Amino acid sequence: MTQRLKGMARELLLGALAVALLSVTTAASAQGNNGRGKCMQPFGISFYLVKPGFEDEWLDLYMKWHYPLLEYALEHGALLEHKLFVPDGHGLEGAYTFAASFLSPTAQSGASAPLGRAGLIEHLFGDNMDEYVAGEKRRWEITLKHWDTDFIELNKSEDPLSVYLPSAGGCRTD
Repeated sequence: MTQRLKGMARELLLGALAVALLSVTTAASAQGNNGRGKCMQPFGISFYLVKPGFEDEWLDLYMKWHYPLLEYALEHGALLEHKLFVPDGHGLEGAYTFAASFLSPTAQSGASAPLGRAGLIEHLFGDNMDEYVAGEKRRWEITLKHWDTDFIELNKSEDPLSVYLPSAGGCRTD
């Protein structure tokens, strides 16, 4: 098999894997909406596929222009945890370059930051708005694909355990 055909076969395989992964998470998300999660801590993951060779530039841009927004949310309790990951091993590498996880407080906690996103960007980068816009534009130029997925934790003690049955969604029922 020629190198070109091998490359095309690999791209097709990775594309099929990405589509399968997205369809599984989409189907699971659709199934899990029978009341589940409304009183739980929201947990999400953002996946980014970055142009090969631009990973360090992407990280620099992420930390300079995007992470300060997350830091603000962390400092004000609107976000409880943020982690940044890279794939390790043999499996999904190639499907994404980075994954960022986000754990938020429950809706009942009422935690929110004083500034909304637009106000925060103006507050943090108002004197450097042109640099901010250029930095974010560049980060998205070298991002080939991006998708966000929210997860609803299943309560393993439910009997029967099912994504189809209505659930109290983590809310106390007593």
